[in-house]
Order: sequence, then structure tokens, then C-alpha cells
Amino acid sequence: MKIVAIVQARTGSIRLPNKVMKLINGIPMIEILLKRLNNSKELNQIILATSKDVRNKNLIDHVQNLGFTCVQGSELDVLDRYLQAAKKSKADVIVRITGDCPMVDPVLVDECIHNFKDSSVDYYSNTIFPTFPDGLDIEVFKFSALEKAANESTKPSHREHVTSYIKENVFFKK
Repeated sequence: MKIVAIVQARTGSIRLPNKVMKLINGIPMIEILLKRLNNSKELNQIILATSKDVRNKNLIDHVQNLGFTCVQGSELDVLDRYLQAAKKSKADVIVRITGDCPMVDPVLVDECIHNFKDSSVDYYSNTIFPTFPDGLDIEVFKFSALEKAANESTKPSHREHVTSYIKENVFFKK
């Protein structure tokens, strides 16, 4: 079973442009996140999923220089961006992490992956019943659930928010 973390990030944020490249003690926030996430023992690969917007060039260059793969896709259809990244990596299981959470905890990521494996579900998250502070949100789901959501969802909100279709539909085990 190949488990891939897909980190969604872009530099075109309206509220805080270029936030994922903002420096924290001289290090870009995305680098802190990726290096922390890379300490997970359960992940086989980490991919950055960003948009094709030219403003993301510095982000892509930086992440690739760190040794991570980048996949570019639609600015608005984040669900499709995830699907393309999952296909490229041949992921069986996806761990969703947002690029503005530099304090991601690799031990908590591994715990969520273990719980996902033990529970025989399509979708597992530590946010269904919020128990952790913002910034420690982790979602784990099957590639088949992502593919079904991408093929069936039509609402713009489902295309923008990767897992909303999965969370809202009863035919997925959560």
C-alpha cells in the first residue's frame, strides 16, 4: 500500500499573498512543513500540489530544490489537482495536508495513518470530532474515494474543498 502525503499550497492567496514562502526564522514556511512531514515513518512520498499560476514558480523551484515532487493543476479545482497528484504518484492512500500548517506533527500523521488502516474506512480524520488545534488537521483517505469524488462531484464547493464530497456522502465509510 503506497501512502502519499499531498500538500496543497499556492502563492496567490488573496488574504496573505505568498504566505507559504513567508520566512520563519529565515526559513520559508513550506520548507518547515515539508521537513517536519518528512519525519513521518508511514509516508512513502510527499508531493506538493499547486496551481499552474506563474506566481508559483518560486514555490515550485524551492520545493524541488528540497527534493520533493511538484504537480501543477487548476487554480480553482483543487480536487482535480489532488487527483492528478495521486495518479502521478500511484498512491493507494492519500494524506491531505494544507500548506499553511508549518507545525504539522509527523507522529500525529503516523497515528492517523495507523488508525485509518485499523478502521477499514474510506476516510479518516482528526477533524471529524475536533480534538486538536487548527494547524494540526490531518485527513487520510483511499485513492478510490478521491477518484469517486472527482468523477461525481459537480458543486464548485466540492471542487475547491478536496474532501467535502467525501465527508457529505453516506456511501463513504468514515
